[in-house]
Amino acid sequence: MKLNDITPPAFACGNCGCGCPAVLETEQDTYIIIGKKLSPAALAAVSGRVADDEYVIEVKKGMIDGLK
Repeated sequence: MKLNDITPPAFACGNCGCGCPAVLETEQDTYIIIGKKLSPAALAAVSGRVADDEYVIEVKKGMIDGLK
């Protein structure tokens, strides 16, 4: 699978002080998003919306807003 890193520069590894979040574009017309695991409270807030084959992550709003 070929991946194209489209992470906004401000969020690139080492620039944001928030770990290494990333947004990667795939050849299958999808995105792969790397972020932080949800806290137990946040995970409870989305209870019932997450299928067994899904994970929920959290990223700073600026990372997605920077893709526009």
